[in-house]
Amino acid sequence: MRLGLTHLGNIDIVVRAIAGKTGIDLANTPPTTQRTLSQGVKYSPETACLPFKIQLGNLIEALEMGADTLVMPGGAGPCRFGYYHKIHEQILRDLGYQFHMVTEAQGMMYIGKYITNNAPLWRLITNGLFGLTKLKTLEALEKLVHKMRAIEQDKGSATRIYREAIKAIDAANSYQALRRIKHECRARLMGLPTITSPAPIKIGVTGEFFVVLDSFTNMDVEIELGKLGVWVKRSIWLSEKVVNLNPIQHILGLGEVNKAHRAARPYVCRHLGGDGWQSVGEKVLHRKDWDGIVHLEPFGCMPEITARNIMTSIKEGPPVLNLIYDEFTGKAAMISRLEAFVDMLQRKKRRKEDRPCLVSHDDCP
Repeated sequence: MRLGLTHLGNIDIVVRAIAGKTGIDLANTPPTTQRTLSQGVKYSPETACLPFKIQLGNLIEALEMGADTLVMPGGAGPCRFGYYHKIHEQILRDLGYQFHMVTEAQGMMYIGKYITNNAPLWRLITNGLFGLTKLKTLEALEKLVHKMRAIEQDKGSATRIYREAIKAIDAANSYQALRRIKHECRARLMGLPTITSPAPIKIGVTGEFFVVLDSFTNMDVEIELGKLGVWVKRSIWLSEKVVNLNPIQHILGLGEVNKAHRAARPYVCRHLGGDGWQSVGEKVLHRKDWDGIVHLEPFGCMPEITARNIMTSIKEGPPVLNLIYDEFTGKAAMISRLEAFVDMLQRKKRRKEDRPCLVSHDDCP
């Protein structure tokens, strides 16, 4: 059995860590490229969303690499994500590929047992925890990179250091090595020459989780914002999607998703599907600490279309720039819109800082 997967953020590193220690034969599917997208667009329904087309392209390339077993995640309605695996399977079989499809609907325990040939549960847990530790290490460094991109003097330095760290973490085979890499990368990032003035504006990035997490799909929107002097504050992380690493926090409702859902209740009374509920809540939740929001969605995404219209009707909270992605989206146009949005926010912030005090100095806080 040879396993094939779709790409999403740094999930490849987690899977390789688990596969290497469990003896899984993993097809090294190439990173998502324009060819991947072209393959997915060629065989997808025209009205399918961009994540559907990209994931279909990933599966085709995995089968070309010799995979005979495909794993696809699933989801609940009203988002169409829960039907992806059914349509993907039919399209691939119509193309003549022979394979076995394993989906989230069959249960995580079934997936783990099937793809590891009934490996002991303790081995699945220990190897899974090591893979997730790699993911959490990457995310901790990525949060620091988001800050350093906004204030670094030599634009691109933080991104280069982070990409080197990704390769090192991918190759690490022990917890000690992960701690060392994390410490060294943090030291290099904190040692970068920085710009002290003006203070960077903070922009939250939220929306449909695949577009938010996949840099190919969103055309490196976070890197482009960093070049413009923006401190990116992302509300969605892959570790939260894979598994809740802090069940106590989840039970007590202290996680980001729980807080966003509560904040959205005056405007949304039920689940919208996907991440639409959270998208609305982020605008209310961060109305005082974010200067703006960049809302990402694939063309035709019903949950995010609903969220977008609710967000624009909420007067409180930061301004929102909505970016819609499909196979025809151009990066130059996206960058132009980002530049205009950031310029508007910077002007707004300067006007606020330059506003004269209308009371006596004795009464000023």
